[in-house]
Amino acid sequence: MAGKKKKKPKKVDARTEALKGRKFFSKGSGENDMVRQAQRDYNGSYISGDLGGVEVGNPSYKKYYKGVI
Repeated sequence: MAGKKKKKPKKVDARTEALKGRKFFSKGSGENDMVRQAQRDYNGSYISGDLGGVEVGNPSYKKYYKGVI
């Protein structure tokens, strides 16, 4: 073991490093996914409305208050 040399890590240029990371973000920044998930999983008190530019609504409230509103 005394005679073995450690391998030097390869220096990777910024472009190659960025391309490696792209495979995890193939659908964009993820913002659209978060918006869709917020719309789908919303369980708040709004029957329907706009929260921060995202249209949300609670489906069970819509159903319950259907004739009232």
